[in-house]
Amino acid sequence: MRYSLLVVISTLLWLGAQPSWALDHDNLDKNRPLRLEDAYPIAKGEIALEGGSRFVDGYQGKTRFVFQPQILFGAFYNTQIEIGGDLFTEPTTLESAEKSGDLRVGALYNFNTETINLPALAAKVEVEFPTGLRSRGVDATVGGILTRSFGRWRTHLNAEYTVVGSARGTERNGLYRLAAGVSYPLGYPMRFRETLIADVFTRQSELSGGRNPTGVEVGLRHQFSSRVVLDGGIGTEFAGPSDRSAIFGTVGLSIGF
Repeated sequence: MRYSLLVVISTLLWLGAQPSWALDHDNLDKNRPLRLEDAYPIAKGEIALEGGSRFVDGYQGKTRFVFQPQILFGAFYNTQIEIGGDLFTEPTTLESAEKSGDLRVGALYNFNTETINLPALAAKVEVEFPTGLRSRGVDATVGGILTRSFGRWRTHLNAEYTVVGSARGTERNGLYRLAAGVSYPLGYPMRFRETLIADVFTRQSELSGGRNPTGVEVGLRHQFSSRVVLDGGIGTEFAGPSDRSAIFGTVGLSIGF
């Protein structure tokens, strides 16, 4: 009991000694820079404009470029609303990029703050509307997020399932995605402006009987100012179909209001 109390007091003192960021580099948002996210929303009343550019080189020699804009809004306590979408080439032109420009609207709800005995838990729902090129059907996604700290290390587990609104041919009607990773603040206690992130992930093949793409990625978030966070990441899919990603990378920017 005494040890637990000391841990709580030390944590509170450490948090109080940190700079007050309107947008925090230590919090993880999807695609900034990795697919991994934590169980915490942005604060009530806060707005974050996020965007990133991504390149994907496939094993078959095809290169895809993706732009990922997103808006986050702290609508209520413990709740954020998300609006975004992906604009991409297939492989190098927009004309053949099916579903490029689809609109995603979602919400993340945090159930609790992490305690000594209980991780932080969150639920997420997302709907993707067919506003993009040659897109049809509405896709719906539900997911869960777990965040747990071990000293300065934070571990995260993400699980999602998507119901595909208009599957074609041998495409699956539903897909799961899993990601597990860690984040670590660099430079503490002298300098606390960067967070290192790494994860492993897998997602179910879109085609029945296909191999699931599985990979690893690593990234960095840097607190440029109290309202600006820069990020970058790189990764690869080491298992999956023949057209999986040999290497992919991203750079991005988040601005808080």
